[in-house]
Amino acid sequence: KLAGGVHRLDGQLMVVLDVDRVLELETKVQMAA
Repeated sequence: KLAGGVHRLDGQLMVVLDVDRVLELETKVQMAA
């Protein structure tokens, strides 16, 4: 749910995060604490 895409690089993988979802999750965690 947090990844916007996965790309193959030279011998590596790059995971592109959906920043809006990451920040939304962080806000929910802070509110629950």
